[in-house]
Amino acid sequence: MSERLDGKVAVVTGASRGIGLATARVLSERGARVALIARTRSALDDAVATIGDAAFAVVADVSDPDSVRAAFAEIERDAGRLDLLVNNAAIARLHRVEDASDEDLAATVGTNFLGVLYCTRAAIPMLRASSGVVVNISSEGVRRPFPMLSVYLATKGAVELISYALGEELRADGIRVTLLRSGASTGGFAQDWDPEEGRRALELWKERGLLDFAGMPMPPEVIAESIVHAATRPPGVGVDLLEVRSSTPFPRHSD
Repeated sequence: MSERLDGKVAVVTGASRGIGLATARVLSERGARVALIARTRSALDDAVATIGDAAFAVVADVSDPDSVRAAFAEIERDAGRLDLLVNNAAIARLHRVEDASDEDLAATVGTNFLGVLYCTRAAIPMLRASSGVVVNISSEGVRRPFPMLSVYLATKGAVELISYALGEELRADGIRVTLLRSGASTGGFAQDWDPEEGRRALELWKERGLLDFAGMPMPPEVIAESIVHAATRPPGVGVDLLEVRSSTPFPRHSD
């Protein structure tokens, strides 16, 4: 069965690095024209340059509804259609809930959950016209929550519930919704963590056996290929849930 996307238009949020950038690259390799959404122009321009003419940058903050409206209006003017929305943008800040700042909470909920709602809402009219697909990215941590990532994982739990509800809500419009529950991948948001906070978190997770559960981080291209699979099922066939997790054990150290 072909997994080509020739003539299709896709939007990927959080597309300047990690899973988002890998997804944009793989979608373009399969024939799609891809709009990359992120907040920072310089990072987006660098990402687009690595992909080539099949990609174009749209600067937007997915936690801001007006910014999202403007972004999707720009995409409609530029591309004229939309076949696939990948809601990937997310932030994960290491902290105990007790220590979370107002800004930490607002930014995490705004990006990870409200961003999915704002982008999906803006995309629905174009997706309805194309019988398109929405892919929402969740985390394996919803099945075994990691301390110090509780707010991040709570937003991913909300993404899971809204994905199933949207699948039912949009079924009559021919829009399919896939929830992709991803294991850890390389090149993602963990690179923004304070090194000392990250070390403490890793020690705690190791002590609780959570690193054994998660395994070694995967290349983001593995997730991207799964997104392509969901997006290229024939009409009338939906993929409700995909879970892609590492099978490579986290290394054990004798010391």
